[in-house]
Amino acid sequence: MNTTLALADAYQRLLGELSRRLGAARAELLLRIDPRLPAQIVARCENADIPAGAAQTLEIPISEGAIEVGRLRIEFAPESPLPQPSELSMAQALVELAALLVEDRHQHTWGPQLQAGRRMLAVTEEELQRIILDIHDGPVQKLFAVSSHLALAQARLDEHGDTALRREIEPIIERMNGLMESALQEIRATLSGFRLAEFEMRPLPSVLRGLAMQHEALTGNQVALEIENELPPVELPVKIALYRVLQEALSNSYRHAGVDRHEVRVRAHEGWIELIVVDEGRGFDPPPLEGPGATERQEHIGLRGMRERVHLVGGQLQVLSRPGHGTRVIVRVPAKEAV
Repeated sequence: MNTTLALADAYQRLLGELSRRLGAARAELLLRIDPRLPAQIVARCENADIPAGAAQTLEIPISEGAIEVGRLRIEFAPESPLPQPSELSMAQALVELAALLVEDRHQHTWGPQLQAGRRMLAVTEEELQRIILDIHDGPVQKLFAVSSHLALAQARLDEHGDTALRREIEPIIERMNGLMESALQEIRATLSGFRLAEFEMRPLPSVLRGLAMQHEALTGNQVALEIENELPPVELPVKIALYRVLQEALSNSYRHAGVDRHEVRVRAHEGWIELIVVDEGRGFDPPPLEGPGATERQEHIGLRGMRERVHLVGGQLQVLSRPGHGTRVIVRVPAKEAV
């Protein structure tokens, strides 16, 4: 019997014994074995049929550190007395055992993959900066050269005075100059959005404040950034993830919400760093971001990117919104200190 089947059999036997001793009509053990997916039922016992909505339900959360990784749900018939706290010791023991087994599985199965993903996040950022330099040193310089040639052509036309040729060609050159300047401005704005934030050298608050000021300068919108108390030093992948998620959230809000003000709150809380981005704009119906139905659609590439960056550092992402009621993006990442 492989390890997965052995664990499932052990959970089933323990849950069966627990429900028998407590006199439960039904019991379920839900565990989040895969950190990328919601909790799933790994064991279930049904000792009596209860009409829908009539059962008395007792739920005990299963946590791995600050993260809920599952839930023990026990249902009793309407006429049955609920167990006393002293009778729940076996249930608590099962919960603690489940949490330990999930933690061990995560460390052995997903730990190496998450570590590799975190390293890839930093490498990807370096590669992005290299691409930006290539764009700056290649196409941008060529556009500047074209602009210089257009200026030279304009000067040559000016030497010919008020001729028919000048009257014909000058408007064309002016339009070309306008298009060239517009293209350069768009490229500068795009590159400034991805320019290196000196992640390794600057602390997280400085990185986030710099991004807020950059967004204000580029868009004219106001970013009300509030950083509560002192944030602990964090690892480079966490810094990159928070920076890029905030950048995407502000960009989405600017382009789609129809507002000129954004609220950003950052705090360290119970082993996590929490980032909340709020706007009071037009809102939308967010697609599912977790579970088997999680969106992979092209039009949701920004949300998908935020989701993947947060998951790579072991964090959680929520997007709360509905039409006419604004949007709230909530990110929680582990506040593990940099080493």
